[in-house]
Amino acid sequence: MNGLPKASCRGQLGHFANELSAHRYLEKILWPDGVVACPRCGDRDRLGRLNGETIRIGTYKCYACRRSFSITHGTLFASSHVPLHKWLQAIYLTDGGTAPIRPHHLGKILNVSFRTASAMLQRLHRHVDSACPAAVRPTRPGSQDTGWPISRSYSASGTP
Repeated sequence: MNGLPKASCRGQLGHFANELSAHRYLEKILWPDGVVACPRCGDRDRLGRLNGETIRIGTYKCYACRRSFSITHGTLFASSHVPLHKWLQAIYLTDGGTAPIRPHHLGKILNVSFRTASAMLQRLHRHVDSACPAAVRPTRPGSQDTGWPISRSYSASGTP
């Protein structure tokens, strides 16, 4: 034993306890230097964060191309009704989609239905299989050297 207290799984999942903390975590991964860039036109200067009661957390507006975008645009979380903090918890629990977990068990932990947990696991496995060959898969998602589960996938034209 090294004398350090062992962190519990609940304690680690506490980093993704709500939407705000999950969005801040994702912002640090996608934009480590803190400079937000439009995924459509690439502009970094004329951007603004949208705030309001009816606006989702993590929504920005590019005033160069006049389009709004979410922090999840182009990621595996795009077009999902599942809250971001539950996605990040699922990634943590499955070691980025590499550790086997049954949908029933994941659903109980995340407090989602079996069908939602199954769809989350399918999407996560599909993304892992397309993003990274089996020999290069990391042990933990979102680490600084390999941020593959959250990385954006764009074509040469800049669109997903």
